[in-house]
Amino acid sequence: MNEIKNKNMEKMNDSQNTNTYKLTPLGIVLRIVLVVIAVYIGVLVFRRVTSKEEIVASNTAKVNIAHISKTDIKKERSVTGTIMPSDTFYVVNKVAGEITKIYVSNGQTVKKGDKICEIDNSKQIESAFIQYDTSRKAYERMEKLYNSGDISLQSFEQVKAQYEAHKLAYDTQVEYSTPVATGDGTIENTNMTLNVTITTGTVLCYITSDEAKEIEFGVTESVLDGIKLFDDVVVEKQGKKYNGTIKDKSNLINSKTGLFDVKATIDDDNNFASGVAAKVTFVYEEKENIYALPKKIVYYENTKPFVYVIGDEGKVTKKFFGSGIENTDKIEVTSGISTSDDIIVTWSSDLAEGAVVDINEEVNIWTLS
Repeated sequence: MNEIKNKNMEKMNDSQNTNTYKLTPLGIVLRIVLVVIAVYIGVLVFRRVTSKEEIVASNTAKVNIAHISKTDIKKERSVTGTIMPSDTFYVVNKVAGEITKIYVSNGQTVKKGDKICEIDNSKQIESAFIQYDTSRKAYERMEKLYNSGDISLQSFEQVKAQYEAHKLAYDTQVEYSTPVATGDGTIENTNMTLNVTITTGTVLCYITSDEAKEIEFGVTESVLDGIKLFDDVVVEKQGKKYNGTIKDKSNLINSKTGLFDVKATIDDDNNFASGVAAKVTFVYEEKENIYALPKKIVYYENTKPFVYVIGDEGKVTKKFFGSGIENTDKIEVTSGISTSDDIIVTWSSDLAEGAVVDINEEVNIWTLS
């Protein structure tokens, strides 16, 4: 009985040994694969952990910075003006009479002293001559009496004054019967007609200078306050620019335009025709040696200007500032930014407030491209 039991146990052991022997190769393979996978994953995890700082560092953005500095700011205004002759000479009739001859026409060039027309004022000349001749004879007679001591100085002076007045009236009638050009230039706006009687004070024509020119334009009151006499202007016509100088400004508003009139002479040689339009550019406000920033690096939030700076721990931070005068390129900084602030000048869409950045290089704030 025991022998049978022993034999059965031996069979069972043999059977177990046989099964263990058959599973061992597969188990070994599986175990090797599992170990390799585990080791591979471990290596990846280890590398990931140990290289975390390097990965973060390689993704940190590099930016250029600049520091605020002083500059000048000028505010310019460009308006359309009208080219006019800088010198205009009016020929005014100083005697009444009938126009009997006309020597000039519109567009004609004349010299000072050239005849403009002839006026028949013979009746006035004759009347003036009678008064002049009578007072002349009285003057000559009274002069002899005064020299001989027969009349007082006062009596003589009265006769003399009357004589000089009548002589002037006669000379005027003779002289102004032939009006002449009062300056060199071109005849414009002549309105003379033969055989028409005109009264004293009639403008026969005006003469515009062919040399210097000026430009007339209008500005608002706020701009007028910033314009000073002798300030420079630039006049532009057909792509060419000419230098000029503020000549005059009016403190009375022009009722037709609602603006204040300003005149500027054009210094450069030009062939402008009178009455044509041209662009004139001038400075009406400026500040010198002030802290300012280029507008290209300035941003706005609810109309308040700010720049991005590098703050604590290298983080991007908004910095708002007070502003003053500005033009299309620059804006004055009155408060909020100091010369120690590292202002970011190479902003990109990849950056955001709070991002950590490194400084690539420092550049001059006024040489930004």
